[in-house]
Amino acid sequence: MKFLFKPRQPQLVAGDDIKLRYLGPSDAEAFRAHIHELHFEDFRDRFNGLVSDEWLDRYIARSLNQAIVIGAFADDHLVAVAELHTGGRIAAGQGESAFSVASDWRHKGLGTMLLKVLLRAASENDVATIIVETGAQNHAMKALARRFGARMQFAGDQSIGRINVADGLRLAARRMESAKFLAPAAVAEKTPSVSTPLI
Repeated sequence: MKFLFKPRQPQLVAGDDIKLRYLGPSDAEAFRAHIHELHFEDFRDRFNGLVSDEWLDRYIARSLNQAIVIGAFADDHLVAVAELHTGGRIAAGQGESAFSVASDWRHKGLGTMLLKVLLRAASENDVATIIVETGAQNHAMKALARRFGARMQFAGDQSIGRINVADGLRLAARRMESAKFLAPAAVAEKTPSVSTPLI
């Protein structure tokens, strides 16, 4: 099992309303509440179907202990989450991503913001390719992946794409000038033992 470093604190700002930070095991309740607040269609898109509460609790615990998980907060309310998973059946040099955005916060740029952070974290963990897998009907996720260079392909009822991390970072840098948020450079550091604010 490979434990990922949370290597930087990329200071992303979307107005004054959104704060980003890494999530850890102590954030399990907030993560669970966020998932349960998703509308039915958004919940289905996130997990490519329906899952039990027991399965969800195991998934959340595993993610918060083994993956890089980044949360976007409006005040103290978790409204979006991005995850980067490695190890297990995932090939070396690759990472699987997962995103969830509260139904009332969709189409506000949170997915773009979180993917930029995830690209940076992937780069500093020697992950060269981010895999995006989503339901064929999840048009927002497919559009987000394409924005950073993914070519989506159908596999049954799934749509799978791969983002080259170096190319994605270059595309992110080009888009930064016209974006409403900034990402100043920060000093790399190893994984903290507690959840670390990104802003």
